[in-house]
Amino acid sequence: MKLNTFNDVAKRYSEIKPLVSKHHTLEDDVRPIADRRRKHQRIERVHSNKYILRDTLPMENPNRYGPWYGNYLNLATERPPITWEILHDKKGNLTYEQITVRGGITHSHDTSRYNFLREYLPRHMYFHSGSKHFIRHKVIDIEKGVIVGEEGIVRSTTNKYVDRYIPRPEYRWQSSGIPVTEPEPDYLLTFRRKDKWPIGVWDFSGPFWPEPRVRIDKRKKKSLKPHIDKFYEWMCIVGPLMPYDDWDYRERMVTEINEHKQSGVSYLGALQDGMLPATLATEIVMDYNHPLRTHLAWHFLTQTDIRGVDTQEAKRKFRNDFNRRANDLFDLQYTDMIQMTDHANKKYAGELK
Repeated sequence: MKLNTFNDVAKRYSEIKPLVSKHHTLEDDVRPIADRRRKHQRIERVHSNKYILRDTLPMENPNRYGPWYGNYLNLATERPPITWEILHDKKGNLTYEQITVRGGITHSHDTSRYNFLREYLPRHMYFHSGSKHFIRHKVIDIEKGVIVGEEGIVRSTTNKYVDRYIPRPEYRWQSSGIPVTEPEPDYLLTFRRKDKWPIGVWDFSGPFWPEPRVRIDKRKKKSLKPHIDKFYEWMCIVGPLMPYDDWDYRERMVTEINEHKQSGVSYLGALQDGMLPATLATEIVMDYNHPLRTHLAWHFLTQTDIRGVDTQEAKRKFRNDFNRRANDLFDLQYTDMIQMTDHANKKYAGELK
């Protein structure tokens, strides 16, 4: 079910009969958005100009289910996934709709919140979860010669979408009864639209969160590049002959890697079974006669199959995959936080202010 405007939300609230049972009274005003069996997905009316779409139920004592889940429920109540509001401009006579979106409450695996956002965000607004979380929305495109007046009429739209980054909480809650003592920032994004704008058109109004970008340590990579290139050429020769997809061969490789790591040399990050830490991988690639050189090739080939790489496009893709994994394995990359600005909507960024 898509609720695309503030009026859609208000109408839907008025159409829903409150759920009354031995667990909920009429005063609780529990109104499920769609399926009444999923009563935690509900609409709450704050006042005539503000509605909240929630993904949790009201509870007098959230900690009855344990400290971890109690902390989660408290934060989910304070920071609901979607809030719809009608706000006035500085003149006090024009109105626009505002939707506030919040991502996950925990660092990962907040599947219920993710699915809620995918289901109930308005048209042309999408939530994406992966290595980075972001909201993708359609941007405004104004025709040349058309002036957007005080009524906010937009003559045309575009199929261009923009991704708005929303951070994930970094604090990983402990399940052993330890409460959250360091509250996370309230990560949210707000979008606005005028009443007469086409459905699905939104203006992003912030905030702009610092966005992580992976950078390559060029100085470090420059020193390793000749060794990596020679290793790559050698791997492409021996790789097709290597039984890297055989289970017994894999067991042998893992065993020999572990034996080498236990031979008295200390490698940072070497606890995982069969893992090649960056220090060891760098040592191998720089030494043509290293006893684990075949094992390093096996490590790459188990992730990217070299057999069947017989076209220029396949060779290019294979090399790109190798380069990406080499940057990670040899610790040639780092994360930099970039403060983003609104270039996509620059031509109308001040229209709503």
